[in-house]
Amino acid sequence: MTGSRGPQWPRWTPRVPRPRDRFRPGRGDVPTAAGLFVLGAFLYLAGAYPFFGGEGTFTVWSVPPGWRLLPLAGACAAVLVRRHRPVAALGAGAAFAAVDALFGFGIPMLLVLCELLHNAALRGSHRASRVLLRAVLFAAASAGVLALVVLHDGQAAVLLVILVLTVLFVPVWWAVELRRERELADAERARADQQATIAELDRRSAVAEERSRMARDLHDVIAGHLSAIAIQADAARSLREDPGAMEKVTAGMRENSLAALGEMRAMIELLRGPGPGAHDLPRTAPARLSDPGALLDSARAAGFDPTPLAVGDGRDGDAAAFLDPLPDGTPAAVELAAHRILREAVTNAVKHGRGPRLWLGARVRDGRLHVEVVNEMADGMFGGSTDEPTGGAAGAGGTGIGLLTMRERAAEVGGTITAGEHDGRWRVRAVLPLARTERDGRVDPGPAGR
Repeated sequence: MTGSRGPQWPRWTPRVPRPRDRFRPGRGDVPTAAGLFVLGAFLYLAGAYPFFGGEGTFTVWSVPPGWRLLPLAGACAAVLVRRHRPVAALGAGAAFAAVDALFGFGIPMLLVLCELLHNAALRGSHRASRVLLRAVLFAAASAGVLALVVLHDGQAAVLLVILVLTVLFVPVWWAVELRRERELADAERARADQQATIAELDRRSAVAEERSRMARDLHDVIAGHLSAIAIQADAARSLREDPGAMEKVTAGMRENSLAALGEMRAMIELLRGPGPGAHDLPRTAPARLSDPGALLDSARAAGFDPTPLAVGDGRDGDAAAFLDPLPDGTPAAVELAAHRILREAVTNAVKHGRGPRLWLGARVRDGRLHVEVVNEMADGMFGGSTDEPTGGAAGAGGTGIGLLTMRERAAEVGGTITAGEHDGRWRVRAVLPLARTERDGRVDPGPAGR
């Protein structure tokens, strides 16, 4: 059984003894054995020991009461190992009880036998418990038959059967029920431990997922602006002789700085979430794919010339355009993912590509939103990787985080993304579904109306 702190044994099960402890009495065994022997000795010496029919009934040999203390002492010695060897202790006790029965049924020996029966049914195997129940029932029936044959008294036979069932069957039945209750309680504890473990794993998974989301948001929200600032600052160093261009570049740097600060502030306020309605706030700074102006201005400020792209290589008469109007009801998650992917692709093109040409566009076709960004490849850019799903190569001097975040953004809404060399240029292509399934509200990767 597994708990929240690893494997645990059932609480009621006795520990497995070491070899030197196998015959060492457990806690309470010595007082129990001593008490049974003292009580039995008192009953024997006081003469109040016959169990059924009085003195001489079912007696094979008559011996002085003092001699009967010997088998009683042996049976009480078996009590000392009842915890470690429950079935063996019962066997030894039954053997001494058989010897005592030759001298007539005695109450002291039956008390010891009841204790050993209860212990064997409680601590022995399940098979031993079932065998004991059947054995006690057989013993009761045999005692009734024996009484009927020897005494020729039906009433005495019935009375003996009732006495045997009361004295022997009840302890075994009680032990079986107690064991069943303990096993049920242990199963409930194990189930509670498993639920606690599952809850802890779910919590850790949620924390890891939240950390991953925060890392993507920080990269998408901040990295683009900081990359643009770095590129514009590098460009400003070569524009000292052109005050007009210098002013335009510095204005772009200021806009990107303010935008980065604003989006960082929005994210910090979101993470703090002091109000009761914090869960209703957007998880990131709002972004709209329908307004690519800031993205185009950032590319132009870095010395690139954004050009509308005929998404889909001009098939089906597609015309070149920066952006098609999005249909009504477009999921916000899809629009946000497309915006992040488009901005990350443009940022990577500005950082790693070769200007000044940059083609980009977004078009809705067949219930899907197609986003493409194409740029000239610089020497050694991305190691000449092929048009395969992202997640493989990182750009020269890059870490590959941008490609990874684009892939994760697309996967979150059920889309796909590829990035690689195409006709001597670097192309990023994303396909995002616009439809939702009626089953669970998740974005459906299939075409609309499927």
